[in-house]
Amino acid sequence: MSPRSNLFICAAALSLLVACDNSPNADDSNFEKTLQGYYDSHPVCAAIPLTFPVDLRSDGDAARKRQLEPLVAAGLIAVTTIQKDQPAASGQGQAANYLHYAPTAAGEKVVRKGADSFLGGTDICFARRKVVKIESFTAPADAAGVKVSRVTYDYELKDVEPWATGPDIAGAFPQIATLLAKTGNQAIDVLVQTDNGWKHERDVR
Repeated sequence: MSPRSNLFICAAALSLLVACDNSPNADDSNFEKTLQGYYDSHPVCAAIPLTFPVDLRSDGDAARKRQLEPLVAAGLIAVTTIQKDQPAASGQGQAANYLHYAPTAAGEKVVRKGADSFLGGTDICFARRKVVKIESFTAPADAAGVKVSRVTYDYELKDVEPWATGPDIAGAFPQIATLLAKTGNQAIDVLVQTDNGWKHERDVR
């Protein structure tokens, strides 16, 4: 057999190995890998109805400023005092003091635009999901032209940001405290079968 033929056979065998590695089989291993890959790049976050940078009146917005204080103390948000001209009925503006809030370099890693583009706001990300076990899944079935499976799995929170466990954060963001205190986490996600294996439904929309 010629060296050229050997090379062709090796290349064909390698392509088969790659195809096997990307197997779209519906099984625990593929589903756990797919889910973990998705959540490694989609952290657990708490939503707040503000879009940074944001300016709040020094003499108002007390509730919002109280919620932002723990983020400032954690070094995630920087605050400076600025002045803005205010319109007046007489036509002559009057300057007023505002507090200008913006993410710091550290904050830019965890403070991001809200996942819901319609509602806006900001997500404060503080942990990641670790898939612990695939409990069950439905047989792949046709839905809108693709095959999908509903996967039930157990998970825990990992890589929790140190600042997220403080009492001030718990008071300002009860959602974070609730998620961190919860045990026995279980969820159901829909996975979609594609030419490149299984993917989370949010990655194929």
